[in-house]
Amino acid sequence: MNGYQHYQRAEQIAAECAQYGVNPETVALAQVHATLSLAAATADATNFKRDLYAGNGEDLPAAKTAKSRAERAAASAAAFLD
Repeated sequence: MNGYQHYQRAEQIAAECAQYGVNPETVALAQVHATLSLAAATADATNFKRDLYAGNGEDLPAAKTAKSRAERAAASAAAFLD
């Protein structure tokens, strides 16, 4: 199933819950499909981004890493002393 199909299934199960009464197992199943639809959408977006960069002959930009607290403090102290 792709993301859209998981979303459709989640909507269908939720409608059945509303129509026939709430069964906790059925509600949990709807939640699983809703979660899978989000995961599939995220994966699709990641693949799209990768393919877009590859199609343009570019490498994916490197993930930025956050500076540690010590690195930020050292940079701040160096700027203050200058």
